[in-house]
Amino acid sequence: MAEGAGPALGLSIGSTNLAAVTADLAITRKPVLTLFRRRSPEVGVPAENPKLDERGLVITDFVDQVGDPVVIEAVDGSVHRSEVLAAEALRALAYTATGGRPLPDSVAITYPAHWERRAVDELGSALSRVSEWSNRARPLTLIPDATAALFAVRANPGLPDTGIVAVCDFGGSGTSVTVVDAAGEYQPVGTTGRYLDFSGDLLDQVMLTAVLANLPGTGVSGPGVPRLARLRAECRTAKEQLSAATVTTLLDVQITRAELRDAIGDSLANFLAFVETRLRYNGIRDSDLAAMVLIGGGASLPAVTAVLSRRFRVPVVTTPRPHLAAAVGGALRASRDVNDAGVIPVRPAALAR
Repeated sequence: MAEGAGPALGLSIGSTNLAAVTADLAITRKPVLTLFRRRSPEVGVPAENPKLDERGLVITDFVDQVGDPVVIEAVDGSVHRSEVLAAEALRALAYTATGGRPLPDSVAITYPAHWERRAVDELGSALSRVSEWSNRARPLTLIPDATAALFAVRANPGLPDTGIVAVCDFGGSGTSVTVVDAAGEYQPVGTTGRYLDFSGDLLDQVMLTAVLANLPGTGVSGPGVPRLARLRAECRTAKEQLSAATVTTLLDVQITRAELRDAIGDSLANFLAFVETRLRYNGIRDSDLAAMVLIGGGASLPAVTAVLSRRFRVPVVTTPRPHLAAAVGGALRASRDVNDAGVIPVRPAALAR
């Protein structure tokens, strides 16, 4: 957090992870909500959350349904609104970040920049009905994750003051590209583009395929469904290791960074073409581009950085923990009394109508 910043909390919501950042803590949880009869909901999976010590109603897959009028039906037959589940998950995460202590007055929540306005409005309405975030002197704020991440990147390692900056957010289910104008206080130029064929899930599948192909006497069905699920999670960890190491080993199968780069080569080339198309769509020439900002889990992969740097010949910038960039930026934004375009104050539901 920047010097002089007040107590603040940044929360980010995504289909793969939820994140929370304070001045001295950063945590992530899977977007899995467990409802209990006699206590408040908990967020995350058992491996992340020791408070999941009793049976409850587990609900998943609600983040991508925010804005969808269809309700989510739980295994017990109960129905739930996705935006209400998301708001409860964020509340639970906020208390996890504070260790159960009262929440700070300054809170910013970031949402995927590619979300449609209806999804943002419905999440904001649900948040306004959470008791801790209603009737506040300082309203909770909602901000696109691409915009929030720029607060983090500007603080460390820094960004140009002029020119166009392309923000690439490598998420689990797809990659988003948002173009912003540095000279115009980093406000978006046009809408965010979404590319589904280059994602964390795809990279995990590439790793899984490589491992299965090198296991003697096994196929996709060989390990069994439970084992396959565990193996997929281990592949995700191995992929992350290749961000820092040149080689990793999984089930006695050695996988190199070069092999991963070759395996994703076609997908990465197609993503590069998508970025070029988005720039042209927004009237941006190569000479207008001043930098590229990479956030999200895939931002750490050297192959991604190398390809974008080689093609556009501009600085490719990220943060030490790109998967937390949006939450860090949200905390920085919340700590300052500023009025930025794109920031939506979440007021009590009675006043928001």
